[in-house]
Amino acid sequence: MVVLSPATSDNWREITRVRSADDQQQWVAQTSYYLCLSAYDGLWRSYAVQADDGEVVGHVMWAVDPDDASHWIGGLVIDVQHQGKGLGRAAVDALLRLWEREPDLSGTPYREAALSVAPENEAALRVYRSVGFVESGEVEDDEIVLRRAR
Repeated sequence: MVVLSPATSDNWREITRVRSADDQQQWVAQTSYYLCLSAYDGLWRSYAVQADDGEVVGHVMWAVDPDDASHWIGGLVIDVQHQGKGLGRAAVDALLRLWEREPDLSGTPYREAALSVAPENEAALRVYRSVGFVESGEVEDDEIVLRRAR
């Protein structure tokens, strides 16, 4: 349903055109911010979320936590024109499969996925719970942490 492609000089402009719905902007940043974070922070890796026809319909980034080696999902944004089609769930599934298929991608074996989400972001919570994430009891920057074992 979707393909994940690393952000590159060939697709970054398309990624920056991805826009969240107005009511989601309190929870997600502009994709240009996520691209800069990935390019300059040294931890996160940005990926384009592409539909079957190759159109960039979203962005997701990931990193490995240096403290506990969990693989974190961040910056998931599906373009407002493409929401409600299961693409967010498909992007998470694709990222989990990528980690399973590419054990050397980060140099850290994939054992557990993690993410944080605002407790009032019910749509995101539904998506993450539907693919097996559960609340861990942790809080990160006023967001609840969800985890999913491999």
